[in-house]
Amino acid sequence: MDHFQDLYFTLKGVWRGLFPGTLERSVATALFFVVAVYLIVFAIEKAYGTRTNNYRSRDFMHDLAYYFYYRTGVQRLLLTGPLFLALDAPLSFLDLKLLAPLPFAVQVVLWLLIGDLVMYWLHRAQHHYRFLWAFHSTHHAEERLTFASYLRFHPVEVLLGECLAFVVLRILGFNLNSWFLAYLLTNFLGEIQHTRIPWKLGPLYKVIVTPTFHSYHHSREKAVHDRNFGGLFSFWDYLFGTAVPDTAVPPKQFGLAEVQATSLLSTLVTPFRLLHEFYFRGPSHGSAPLDPKGREATRL
Repeated sequence: MDHFQDLYFTLKGVWRGLFPGTLERSVATALFFVVAVYLIVFAIEKAYGTRTNNYRSRDFMHDLAYYFYYRTGVQRLLLTGPLFLALDAPLSFLDLKLLAPLPFAVQVVLWLLIGDLVMYWLHRAQHHYRFLWAFHSTHHAEERLTFASYLRFHPVEVLLGECLAFVVLRILGFNLNSWFLAYLLTNFLGEIQHTRIPWKLGPLYKVIVTPTFHSYHHSREKAVHDRNFGGLFSFWDYLFGTAVPDTAVPPKQFGLAEVQATSLLSTLVTPFRLLHEFYFRGPSHGSAPLDPKGREATRL
């Protein structure tokens, strides 16, 4: 692992030499990632004969806007950075560093496992509570999945998730290099999961989240929409009983019938409209207000 760290710092130094300015380096990094992943995914999807015309859609343009927003670090600059800087001293009591003494490789594995387990339960909460679902609906309103859909998240949802990750990271005390390796792996696999590549990986289907496994989660069919929550590992869903049966018919349509993302602005504004409907429209005929999925939503 020392060789990996040496290689990482060497490449980092070369990259900083090519792009010394923070802004130009951020833009260059985002462009590198989007071009590299696009070429890899497009070639694989083309080979399988899947729907590459998704990349000529309005949805893909929206996805790219979110992709560059997060990859260039605008979210960190405007929201996450200032907030975490303000919370650094008040939350110093959380610096327990429980796993800091462990070897680098062990930290990487534990970060993947613990981080994914935390995200699994957060994801379930996002589908269960009205407040969280309102913002998570931005991700699910996508009708044509592409690799860039992985980063199609409302800034408020990302901020809440990063706050949770910030707390977990401080308590466990991971080496930042081990976290970065896990971050790269999780992001790449997350982008692959949102493609139309028909991979199931045989027996690994019940271990690792594949594009086929995750596609059910984006289905417009309510019967499977609230299933397959795993981010990296699918065995969480089998362990906790939220996995779609292996024999289920593959989804044909994606998105939300009741939430239409007709413009980039609507993907940002719609969650606040949903919050207004959830909390201020009032119950109808004595029942709780319905969420966009057509069922009674849990109050929060």
